[in-house]
Amino acid sequence: MKSFTWSNALVRGVSQQVWIRTASDRDVERLADYFGTLSCAARYNRFMGAASSFTRIARECLMPARPSDGFVLIAESREAGGDAIIGEASYGFDRRIGSGEFAISAADRFRRKRLGFALLSALQCCAISLGHLDLYGETLKSSDEMQSLARKAGFEASRAMDWRAAGFDKRHLA
Repeated sequence: MKSFTWSNALVRGVSQQVWIRTASDRDVERLADYFGTLSCAARYNRFMGAASSFTRIARECLMPARPSDGFVLIAESREAGGDAIIGEASYGFDRRIGSGEFAISAADRFRRKRLGFALLSALQCCAISLGHLDLYGETLKSSDEMQSLARKAGFEASRAMDWRAAGFDKRHLA
């Protein structure tokens, strides 16, 4: 799958270059480490509950049962110790309902700087390239940031399967 490089103008207040690329199974430990750096509140929102086995979660994200049905995008920037993961977007296509589900997170220091919007835009491009034109997500009702991002990206409110969640979807991405 294609890698995306985004202009620094897309991420506010960041001097270093930020790029988004497709993750591979070689990124399991780095992604697990990234999940561990999220604040408790950010992790709770991303996983819609408490989470602790980050290596298992990263492995499940990066190695889905049907590889053609999912992918993970990671956002990186160059920092003193090398390239660091600063955000991720996971995607899984549900053949039963014919729609793709996504989840996004951004490192705490990159929140409210349009990184989530850049990740969601890249994710939508990748889904379209696979011929998947319907996309949905859920977030906790208390996650105003994710609900706002979904609205700004053109998603409409929809019914969520979990009573604690707010759902949103977008039909016919192309």
